[in-house]
Amino acid sequence: MKIMRLFLIFLFLLSSSSSSAFASYTPAIFAFGDSILDAGNNRFNKNCTAQADFPPYELSFFHHPTGRFTNGRTVVDFLSQFIGIGFQKPYLEAYSAVVNGSQKNFPSNGINFASGGSGVLKETNKDLLYGTETVLTNPN
Repeated sequence: MKIMRLFLIFLFLLSSSSSSAFASYTPAIFAFGDSILDAGNNRFNKNCTAQADFPPYELSFFHHPTGRFTNGRTVVDFLSQFIGIGFQKPYLEAYSAVVNGSQKNFPSNGINFASGGSGVLKETNKDLLYGTETVLTNPN
């Protein structure tokens, strides 16, 4: 309950400030979480059975599946849009682009590390997903 209260206070402060002024102080967002925040990391992990890269996911905003477990944008997408920065790419997408040379550096507006089905404990969906340590130390 305390976390929810802090989150609501954060949203209130965010909404009461000017979005253009706030963007100058927040150049990037780094997201960690589960399917609520996942921007499509599981789409790049072929060994993961928790996928959202097919209809009806995301048909209302992107008009095609991008791997988000929503019917459009995630909370992080809304925050990014509000403060005036671009949506964060999934970590595994950005990593692949840097490794294969199609992108020189990681995006400057942040990275989304969230993965649908993930959890804090190692035991969370251990049969369906790689753990956070595995994704961060060996993304292939």
